[in-house]
Amino acid sequence: MKAVSESIYARGKQGILYVRRRIPAALRAAYPRGQEHILRSLGTSDRRQAKELARTELTRIDAEFQQRRRELDLGRASLAAKRISKLDDEQLRGVAKFWVRQVLLNDEHYREQGLGDVEFEDLGDQLATQRAELGRMLAQGKSLGVFPALHGFLYLCGLDFNPDGDEARRASNVFLRAVVESLDHQLARQRGDLVDTAKVASEGLHPLPAVAPERAPEDPNAPTWDKVFATWRDYVENRPKPTTIASQTPWRDLRRYAASQGVRQPGEVTPELMTAFAQDMRSRLEVPTINERLSKLRAIYKIAVGKHVLPFNPAANTLGFKESSVKKRKKRRLPFDAGELATLFGSEVFTEHKRSQGQSGEASYWIPILMFYTGARPEEVAGLALSDLANDEKLGWYLRIVDRPSDEDRDLFDDAEVPESHRRTLKNAVSIRRVPVSRELVDLGLLRYVDWLRSKGETVFFPTLRKDFHGKLSGSFSKFFGRYKRKLGIDDSRKVLYSLRHCMKDLLEAADVPTKYLQRALGHTTGDGTVTDGYGSDLPFDRLVKHFARIKFPAIPARPWEPGRGFVVLNGQGRRGRKPSPRSGVRK
Repeated sequence: MKAVSESIYARGKQGILYVRRRIPAALRAAYPRGQEHILRSLGTSDRRQAKELARTELTRIDAEFQQRRRELDLGRASLAAKRISKLDDEQLRGVAKFWVRQVLLNDEHYREQGLGDVEFEDLGDQLATQRAELGRMLAQGKSLGVFPALHGFLYLCGLDFNPDGDEARRASNVFLRAVVESLDHQLARQRGDLVDTAKVASEGLHPLPAVAPERAPEDPNAPTWDKVFATWRDYVENRPKPTTIASQTPWRDLRRYAASQGVRQPGEVTPELMTAFAQDMRSRLEVPTINERLSKLRAIYKIAVGKHVLPFNPAANTLGFKESSVKKRKKRRLPFDAGELATLFGSEVFTEHKRSQGQSGEASYWIPILMFYTGARPEEVAGLALSDLANDEKLGWYLRIVDRPSDEDRDLFDDAEVPESHRRTLKNAVSIRRVPVSRELVDLGLLRYVDWLRSKGETVFFPTLRKDFHGKLSGSFSKFFGRYKRKLGIDDSRKVLYSLRHCMKDLLEAADVPTKYLQRALGHTTGDGTVTDGYGSDLPFDRLVKHFARIKFPAIPARPWEPGRGFVVLNGQGRRGRKPSPRSGVRK
């Protein structure tokens, strides 16, 4: 043969073109002894047409290699065959179907090599003799005679089948019928009849994955857990890291549970397994957490189905759990009461100007203060830039709470001076808003603090904060606050940093602020549509300022801000405790 181009060769006087591919050494055992190449005719001598046909044929050969690799892996399973004592009806039918197909494929390959007259006659006599003998056994009900053949076949498939007497008889009867059927097809070929293997014995599942899926090698073509998750993650361009991590947790949990049930791929998860997984979570997680995790799993599978990575969504109809309204009320977050606010804002951070020994620095003072007087979320406050503090000649000072994406999305914002370390996106579109700055915040020194930062060349409110593993700027401070409020004697687990946001909600309601303005101030949906909720343009800011001015903030004992001096000592800290972070102050 003459090489025409890569993998394409010409042969014969007419120059018919062929595709030729070397069989990988690791797969040689899956082909007849001595065969090192696969040669397929392209049926044309036109080189341009041959190149198009060659791409398709090479793809088919690659698929064949993958299949042969899987067959070899399955064949090696016999080195550690799994002992079984019973096969159900469906498994038995699958074994019988697989036997017939393998016999016909081998018969087909044998005949393709070409048979001489003597060899052809010997084959016919052998098939006729076997058919007569086994047909008589079938008619007499003496099927146990083929059990050794069944046992040997299953052992080669990785299954050591050792049933009791009745089970052996039942299995042998099904297998004997399959053997007789395969002989009938072979005899039909011997007579010259056309017997298409694909039609009379379509491809079925190998006995090992059908009976013992935990022992079978993974299908290289099946979507993996990582691939399905990546499909969901990449569906939204630059999906925020916290969102990815939040969905990765239940996905990994499902993967571990599925593995414990012998299911190793996401496409093998069934609705029944999903229900069992929900029950498993019930024993260790709270109801809201379970329902949230199921929702995330449902979304991951939905994207995988929509992208044609998986055929169906097993979590689509998985039911979560409900709990009584009494229990819900008991577990919800609560605002701090007047006494707790006095304790918190009368403590050393706000009166003696001590700071966290970690990275929080001046955030120790300002994050709780800003949350109390604005109702903003911790991450919204932690990511504030100095440019977010603005002044309107008529309406006064206000804070802009906006998205500030990463450098990859530089065209979406104009805050080039904000460092990449302090970029973050908000919870959702309705979080984008303006919040009035109260007189109390000014009195506590907010404007002085911003001027102090600018004098040091800073561009953000809290330059010492660093994102945690979840990508949260407020993560480190939230942990500090939890320990600090317990040190102050506020032990109720329902009283957390977020409780300051609940305090603002109560103050807005006490001031009779209309619901849609209350929702707008807190960054919730107003019910007025996507334009209003997304940008707030349809709610006049001057009206929000007037409503906000009616709030009567309770007096707190916090003193006006001064730069931090000294550190808070929490339980477990002190002389032997952790040393203050070198980043606990603002950069010089």
